Amino acid sequence: MIKFINVDKVYPNGFQALKNVNLEIYDGEFVAIIGLSGAGKSTLLRTINKMHPITRGELYVNDVDISKVKGKELRLLRRNIGMIFQSFNLVKRSSVINNVLAGRVA
Repeated sequence: MIKFINVDKVYPNGFQALKNVNLEIYDGEFVAIIGLSGAGKSTLLRTINKMHPITRGELYVNDVDISKVKGKELRLLRRNIGMIFQSFNLVKRSSVINNVLAGRVA
């Protein structure tokens, strides 16, 4: 499960990308995140694997407090999270599933 509790994300330039986000996503659940450009969709996703650390609140992935993990523990957590970015760097001669699974090898 992924759980956001009162999560804020403020960038160093003062831009507030997330404000008081409360969200629960359960195992096996499919979720679509939609919104205008600049609404915080990518920031929300990037906080899940701590590419963008949260400024305030609590964020749990499988009962692990993301704000407290670092180093080896963070790398192990990221092994279980597959992400494809907007400017995706996929291997063209490989299938989508193989591209996603290749992240586990890296």
